[in-house]
Amino acid sequence: MKFVSRIGVAVLLLHSFVSQSALAQTQLTYTTSWIGNSFGFGDGKWMQQDIQAISVGADGTVYTNAPWDESGSEIAAYRAGGKIAVAGSTHGWGNTGGDAVATNHTYLYAAMSIGNESNGLVGADYPPANQTWFGITRRTLANLATGAPFDGGRGNSANASRNSFLRLNAVTTGTDAGIRGMAATDTELYVADTYNSRIVVLDAASMRRLRSWNVPSPGRIALDTDSTLWVISGVSSGNLSILHYAADGAALSGTLALPAGTVPTDIAIAPSGQILVADNGPAQQILVFDRHAGGQPRAVAPIGTRDGLFHMVKGVPGNWRFNGITGLGVDPAGNLYVAQNGEGPRPLGSASVGQGAVLESYVLGTHAFNWRLYGLTFVDSAAFDPATPNSVYTGSKRFTLDYRRPVGQEWSYAGFTLDRFDYPDDPAFHEPRGVRGEPMVRRIDGRRYLYTLDPGAHYLNVYRFDAAHGEVAIPSGLLAQNPLPGSWPAGQPTYGEWLWRDSNGNGTVDASEITGNPSTGSTVGNGFWWVDTPGNVWLATPTSGIREMPLQGLDSAGNPIYTYASSKMFAMPQPFTRIARIVYIAATDTMYITGFTSAIPWDPTHWKEAGPVLARYDNWSTGTPTQQYSISLPWNTQSNPQTTTVGVAVAGNYIFVAELYTAKVDVYDTRTGQAIGYMTPGASVGNTSGWVDVYLGISAVQRDNGEYVVLLEDDARAKILMYRWTP
Repeated sequence: MKFVSRIGVAVLLLHSFVSQSALAQTQLTYTTSWIGNSFGFGDGKWMQQDIQAISVGADGTVYTNAPWDESGSEIAAYRAGGKIAVAGSTHGWGNTGGDAVATNHTYLYAAMSIGNESNGLVGADYPPANQTWFGITRRTLANLATGAPFDGGRGNSANASRNSFLRLNAVTTGTDAGIRGMAATDTELYVADTYNSRIVVLDAASMRRLRSWNVPSPGRIALDTDSTLWVISGVSSGNLSILHYAADGAALSGTLALPAGTVPTDIAIAPSGQILVADNGPAQQILVFDRHAGGQPRAVAPIGTRDGLFHMVKGVPGNWRFNGITGLGVDPAGNLYVAQNGEGPRPLGSASVGQGAVLESYVLGTHAFNWRLYGLTFVDSAAFDPATPNSVYTGSKRFTLDYRRPVGQEWSYAGFTLDRFDYPDDPAFHEPRGVRGEPMVRRIDGRRYLYTLDPGAHYLNVYRFDAAHGEVAIPSGLLAQNPLPGSWPAGQPTYGEWLWRDSNGNGTVDASEITGNPSTGSTVGNGFWWVDTPGNVWLATPTSGIREMPLQGLDSAGNPIYTYASSKMFAMPQPFTRIARIVYIAATDTMYITGFTSAIPWDPTHWKEAGPVLARYDNWSTGTPTQQYSISLPWNTQSNPQTTTVGVAVAGNYIFVAELYTAKVDVYDTRTGQAIGYMTPGASVGNTSGWVDVYLGISAVQRDNGEYVVLLEDDARAKILMYRWTP
């Protein structure tokens, strides 16, 4: 590596140091909007971030369930494209939602679990130490927020759902004993006890056990018009089939013959008597089976575009282009309801929340479109394509913006960039949370590239695009500060930094394509990645300065080339003792740094923060940078909520600093460091947002008309917050 003298840097810094205590006290005049959710929360509504199961009522109400929604909408109700209810009491204090839901004319039955939050919760409402309960919560359809208690019911004694939880399994914490299927009549409730490989039948009113029978790891259940049951079997093994049973558990003939490659995820019965099966295999369709007298159900033409969202043009959403079906339902009028999360049902033992929720409805007979709802982003920030401020990328989505449209309607869902079928080796699937997030979009030689960070900013993923793959981002490279846990990928070093470049262009991480860092062999740990406009990669190490890996061109497959041998190291400048964030503007050779100083040192309780100080350095790459100013950012760890910073963006003449807990963006002049004002969420989003909870959670752009558009992660309600401000 090439090193720049730290002594030279320090001398020039002392000559140019201008300290400013710049707190933005004036609220600016701006517009608040959002991207990626059908509701902004201005009316108190939001579309949940994941749907694992649905049940459809006779009036077309769709009831949902998922283990987790950040704002507590695990169990909710939707009708005619609107959100009408949230159940509550399935979020926090040990409670989570689940993977199954059923309704009859009176009750909603939903899978859920109750834990004790690392043995911190005690009492009759909670399991004993090191144990988790899995079971069913019962609610009235008239008021989902109110539990429907029964003898033997337990849990939540301090809220409206008290004594309405039935414990089915009590297991060691860390074991997934969740219910994966349910179906109900007005008299009986059928429950797939996946963990114990049995179907359990309960009295729908008393919740007492009536009978049970063995089925190999059962999943979704559909009640047929003749009161028989269709059951997905083999959830634990992955060897999935659909079995047929009488209501008393007797095995019946007429099992469904599934095409090769089918991954059945749900079953529904149409008013015509047709059996519908959701296929989360590569076909991404709904299989249809007709009945004929005395014979096996017979497959007829499936519903939906073959290959779903990955039909040509790949990644482009549209009607009947499914992507990860998790739930099916049909109402008596023949309306079809399809829930998707870009992934499919949560694997056993996984904490996945999917890749963004979609709930849509069609008319079965005519295939006419009814309505659609989106909850597309979670722990996912957004960034602009430098070629146009009308195109925005998140980790796995692309949106187009029409700034002429009303607040909350500027965005259109244009692309899903993550392809689990063509590129199962995408590093995003193997990194923490199994999703892409925190994007940077760059144009190199006119070509578009996507760079993304994992939530902890340990790994920098590189993606390229080509016409043949449409909206799909093709895995191109990976720069890792340390080895990934587990056995993937083969060939990574056991210790220290490494990088991968897809030199053969197949989108697979081959061991021969992995290079370790020969200079140190050690991990740099907890640094922050930045990619500048020309495509050079910068790594801000916490205590060892800043490293540049200059772009070495593109290889024959179109991948950016980076090498450790060509790296340059820049010493940490004063006044910093720990660097947290950087933004380098190559056009002006300007480096913006935030972090900690000896006056306010870093402490591990603020591991994700951007720090209390921001400084600008000119002539950065010369080795003798000049500090133009140093700003004291908002910082008070004794307040409630705490005031700390988490993200930095620079566009045009302004710096935008996101605060972590206070839903506030502070704005500074890039030229002087002077505070200009601040922005907070407006009425269109309920005057609130979730935390900006990732390292690169804010971005900004200046449009040709002078307007600034600032995008922030909203960790609470499955959207990207958008501010529009004209100075």
